[in-house]
Amino acid sequence: MTEKIYHRDAYCREVMAIVAGRECREGRWRLRLQRTIFCPEGGGQPADQGTINDLPLLALEAEGDDIIHVVGEDPGGGQASLRLDFTRRFDHMQQHTAQHLLSQVLLRSLHAPTLSFAIGPEHSSIEIGRPAVSEDETRALEEECARLAFAALPVRVFETDDVSALHLRKAPKVRGRIRVVEIEGFDQSACGGTHVRNSAEIGPLKIVRTERVRANVRLYYAAGHRALRDHQLKHDVAQRLQRLVTQPLAAIPEHVEALLKERDELRRALKKALRREMEREAAAAAAAAGTLAVREFSGCEPADLRVFAGALMAAGKHVLAYQRSHPAHVIIGRGCGDFDLRLISSRIFALLAGKGGGSANLLEGRGGDFSKINEVLDLLRLSLPDTPGPRA
Repeated sequence: MTEKIYHRDAYCREVMAIVAGRECREGRWRLRLQRTIFCPEGGGQPADQGTINDLPLLALEAEGDDIIHVVGEDPGGGQASLRLDFTRRFDHMQQHTAQHLLSQVLLRSLHAPTLSFAIGPEHSSIEIGRPAVSEDETRALEEECARLAFAALPVRVFETDDVSALHLRKAPKVRGRIRVVEIEGFDQSACGGTHVRNSAEIGPLKIVRTERVRANVRLYYAAGHRALRDHQLKHDVAQRLQRLVTQPLAAIPEHVEALLKERDELRRALKKALRREMEREAAAAAAAAGTLAVREFSGCEPADLRVFAGALMAAGKHVLAYQRSHPAHVIIGRGCGDFDLRLISSRIFALLAGKGGGSANLLEGRGGDFSKINEVLDLLRLSLPDTPGPRA
């Protein structure tokens, strides 16, 4: 059985340990140590990281009462030097203890039990048995967690096989002797993770967002250093916005909403103007001589090209409309006759290094290279009725 130092001292960063066994599987070495400071993944908490004899720890596996340590090279026998990535560990300690605090606050304030918990790379999350949490309730949860953190409540860990005298927030998943993490006078939970010594070490706790999950709500939060980084990021963003719009901080949301509304109105007006211009262009092309209209556009949407092509086809003309970028798009339409454009579709899009398809009288797709657009034009002149032949 591996002695789990992290269970009694989560702050231990370095230790020497006897290598009780080692084997190589698929190029990786699996070590059994007499004792360890490395906590494996479990209960929503990711595995620790660090080094063994200066070799990066690649994985940790719980195997019965043993912890298997996986490294990329043979660390040798005898004793091994274990060094913990404590910055990562302390982050996990802050997030995990914050979860105990927040879960108890949720239970007492909103009668919302915690259903699951996970520490992610940026935010931690808990799913609760409640269909919604309002903004006012979220703010009240944060304030209560801050009050309890500032109260500097001791956090202690102990083991017991008698739960009758305990007030566990949730019934333990295992029978027999259990490990209990207690925030003094506030919360008791059966837990195998690592935790801070005092609620003050949790630091600030910020609920960054919520989302609906089935009939429940998932809260994403950041505690400790994560909450500080989250605040710093949002402060920097707010400062940049304030410099750009020259408005008081509290007025920025309303001002941005007004700007977005104005932008949308201008976009709609521009779209209408472009559509009218496209209709005028189509009318001029329809009145021109010849049965094949060719136009290159720029700054248009595919829908605008369809309007142009549709108007020409309705006037009985063939059409080749395209633009080379933003987005690169091509439309080919047959305005008269019964030639099936699908017969030349693959050749056309091969010439354009693109991809597309369509119906007997209309092809549409994207182009990757328009350097051979004249060859496409020659192919259309050969294939479509009442169209002048190839260029001389």
